[in-house]
Amino acid sequence: ESATAWAGSREAATPIVATAQAGVLDAALTAAKQDGISLVVVDAPPHAAPAASQIARRADLVLIPVRPSAFDLAAVPAAFEIIQAAKVKGAFVLSACPFRAPEIEETRIALKDYGLPILPGEITDRRAFARAVTTGRAVTEFEADGKAADEIRALWDWIKNTLERE
Repeated sequence: ESATAWAGSREAATPIVATAQAGVLDAALTAAKQDGISLVVVDAPPHAAPAASQIARRADLVLIPVRPSAFDLAAVPAAFEIIQAAKVKGAFVLSACPFRAPEIEETRIALKDYGLPILPGEITDRRAFARAVTTGRAVTEFEADGKAADEIRALWDWIKNTLERE
């Protein structure tokens, strides 16, 4: 529900943020398509939630955010199993990374065993993300020329290129 809370604090009308439970996801996706929406981002609960498998089966690409921590690495096998069962493309995004920490490369090495792509860069734990959220803006709106915005633009470029190759 974090995306819904964020949208509630926005002044801008876009992006459109709608809340839908997994049971009505098909209807929500159909309605979006009928409204001419060509890209839907589903911000889903973690792999432990029962809806995760249902959502993955409807996706073109599942991104798994992974912090460079033992807890996040321990959760990866379950998320990976969901992607495999859904027969959908998946990729890892290193997120909330501390600056220049050796754990980032250690996490990359551990993730390589799964055979999924890993976003070439990482999303660093920067204050700009938290500040942007509290103002109802994306980090690219909040601090358009900042490093956090650059990281998000690089993530978007990677996602877009990946989806276009399908």
